Amino acid sequence: MFKLTTKFQTVATTGYVGSVSRNENRAAHGGIRHLQARQGKKGLLGRYVNSNGRHEEVGEAFDLHPDQLAHWVSMGRCDN
Repeated sequence: MFKLTTKFQTVATTGYVGSVSRNENRAAHGGIRHLQARQGKKGLLGRYVNSNGRHEEVGEAFDLHPDQLAHWVSMGRCDN
């Protein structure tokens, strides 16, 4: 399915749905939201990133279960 490395890479893209960080960047709102994933020492890590033009708002990393990633694939939202 995906060959994830230790660097975050975008695996899915959706429309903007809300802030993803406590350090809100309102200029990044209204564009798109990326689900990014990477391979961590103990499994998959994910994070959401809002982007609108050159503006970005990066969310905190969270444990990403492989089933969650499979769900995004089944919805046809994954880029790979």
